[in-house]
Amino acid sequence: MAEIVRMPKLSDTMTEGVVAAWHKKVGDPVESGELLAEIETDKATLEFESFQDGVLLHIGVETGATAPVDSILCVLGKKGENIKKLLKDEAKVKPAAKVEAAEMAAPAPAPVSVAPAPVVNTTATRVVA
Repeated sequence: MAEIVRMPKLSDTMTEGVVAAWHKKVGDPVESGELLAEIETDKATLEFESFQDGVLLHIGVETGATAPVDSILCVLGKKGENIKKLLKDEAKVKPAAKVEAAEMAAPAPAPVSVAPAPVVNTTATRVVA
């Protein structure tokens, strides 16, 4: 069964990545632990290794393109496997997830209560303890 490989979050501050280079082409066999691509983050360029065996069936982010974390980086599966339904289903799920995330990202501001400032006597010459 084909598996979607997502753009990884390679640092705490990473929100998107740029594919600097692909080390495989569509149709190439891929083994677990094998170098798949180089990804530029906001801080460095890192090598990205495959976590599974299979054949590279689809490249979702071309060399030099920017993609958000969790977007489709590529699809790995068996040679000749049909991935159209997988990609179509993924396209339906992602817009709904983005709407939910946008609604959750902007919570209503909580009411703020301000305490009155203390009264200061400016005519006193002595400190009373």
